[in-house]
Amino acid sequence: MLRSLVGSEMCIRDRFMGVVPIPNVLVQAAVWLASLSVVVLSCKEAYRIRTYALVDYGYVIHEFDPWFNFRATQYLSKHGWDAFFSWFDYMSWYPLGRPVGSTIYPGMQITAVAIHRVLRWIGKFDKKFRMSLNDVCCTFPCWFGAVATLFIGLMTLEATNSRTAAVVACLVMAILPAHIMRSVGGGYDNESLAMSAMTMTFYFWMRSLRTEASWPIGILAGLAYGYMVAAWGGYIFVLNLIALHAAACVIVDFLRNRFSLGLYKAYTSFFIVGTAIAVRVPPVGWAPFKSVEQLAALLTFLVLQALYLAHRERTAKKITHVVSVKSIG
Repeated sequence: MLRSLVGSEMCIRDRFMGVVPIPNVLVQAAVWLASLSVVVLSCKEAYRIRTYALVDYGYVIHEFDPWFNFRATQYLSKHGWDAFFSWFDYMSWYPLGRPVGSTIYPGMQITAVAIHRVLRWIGKFDKKFRMSLNDVCCTFPCWFGAVATLFIGLMTLEATNSRTAAVVACLVMAILPAHIMRSVGGGYDNESLAMSAMTMTFYFWMRSLRTEASWPIGILAGLAYGYMVAAWGGYIFVLNLIALHAAACVIVDFLRNRFSLGLYKAYTSFFIVGTAIAVRVPPVGWAPFKSVEQLAALLTFLVLQALYLAHRERTAKKITHVVSVKSIG
């Protein structure tokens, strides 16, 4: 009777004070819970490791570029959006000065001010959430170091479909020296945000190609890429890698004599949304259409449009041919 019950419920047996049937769903839930716990621990440790400078030396901005970034954040918070983008800073690039509005990637400053204002609003209800702008900027790299750790795990899970690999990737990213040195507390520089935006873009791009119906996630990839452009001048690496991957997929599909409508829609959504945001970033402008470094992505977009038109024409001819044969028959 017990064996038939175990078989019908698809249970596994374990010896503890006798034979105890454990449903498979509980085993799977336990494995997912354990994996999730390790991922949460990885993100927590990624944050804690990066706060060592804050623990030892206090909430102090260090290095040269972070100090300017902090000054720019203060200016944005105090004077507002319009004044920030028309600000000419006489204290930078001495003796000429710096036209900040046309030379800065403002994503980090905008994000820091937004976080500061959200925490200030929440602080009206709970004082423990109150933080000065200085403290927000000092802790900023630590927060986004944890975010990058999470998205590396999601990328690995999407690429391998292995929870174990995803957990290991999170653990490695949490303690990776190359990432820690660009996201340590007090190091308020663009790379601390850019790594998170970069991994976010790659994850959404990979996720948009999971199935033919997943293409709308390409819009999220475009938004994440636009955020990456606003954060760091290294956005060109992200754009070219995604364009290279899309081009490789197109070549493989061409050799197999097929056309992926999901890839076409995902890349088109990514390119249009991402480029629409990128051209609004002052240092970028119309570079996506003029810069030699970014023409490969534009070329991939145009090739996909041509292949899509050819696919539609071929499909229409097949339908016409089938209809005409049926009418003759």
